[in-house]
Amino acid sequence: MAPNFSRHEQFLRIFALLEILSTTRQPLEDQALIAMLKDRLGLTRLSVRTLHRDCDFLISCGYPVDHISLPGNRKFGWQLSKLSASGKQIPTEPLTLLELVAFSMGRDLLRSFEGTVLWTGIESLRHKIERDVPPAMLDQLKVARQVFHVEGCDPSRYAARPRLISTLSDAISKCRELEIEVRAEADGQTVRYRLQPQRLVIRPPLVQLVGFPSDTPRNEKPVLLDIARIEKVTPLDVTFVPRPLDPDHIPDA
Repeated sequence: MAPNFSRHEQFLRIFALLEILSTTRQPLEDQALIAMLKDRLGLTRLSVRTLHRDCDFLISCGYPVDHISLPGNRKFGWQLSKLSASGKQIPTEPLTLLELVAFSMGRDLLRSFEGTVLWTGIESLRHKIERDVPPAMLDQLKVARQVFHVEGCDPSRYAARPRLISTLSDAISKCRELEIEVRAEADGQTVRYRLQPQRLVIRPPLVQLVGFPSDTPRNEKPVLLDIARIEKVTPLDVTFVPRPLDPDHIPDA
């Protein structure tokens, strides 16, 4: 039977609420607390009514959550009393089934990076997660993952160039120019670029390098190169000042 993910989202929301209240020094009024929860969990909506229901649930579980008057007596704020005689302790935050399913899907979506340094990081994180997850939870994960099927990822796309991602990301972070040889799609001929790399843009199943040719004016549009077609990369001992680039509005190649 498919799991009820809304229950898991509710748990994440309540646990995040508890953690926020446990770390804040001042009472938080409704809208401030809602904004913090939305930012932390990526929620698009959260009503005052739901917030109050979650706070009441924590109170019913024995947590000393107080709703106290703020200065001026115009609003009320929520606060976790740390001096309560109940001594209720906040447990270590566990992984939930919803988080495991989300990570598993993300891993499938990034399978194109098999053989690269990014895949090494993904698999290392997966091992750490699965090492600490109870076997019963892993069994639930297998069932829950049957709800989703991810296609369109070529596991061999970058495997032949295991250090390519690492080389490009190093040049971007250090603002170093690159000499790049790219295999043209039309005739298979090699095209050479001297590029100031700016970003790696992931547009599944493609990963593209966006940058500016070194000899172009600063108001020129960037170029996009499919990194699967890159045959050779040579980092140069030349640095540059990054040009303004909006990652959310990068044009197509």
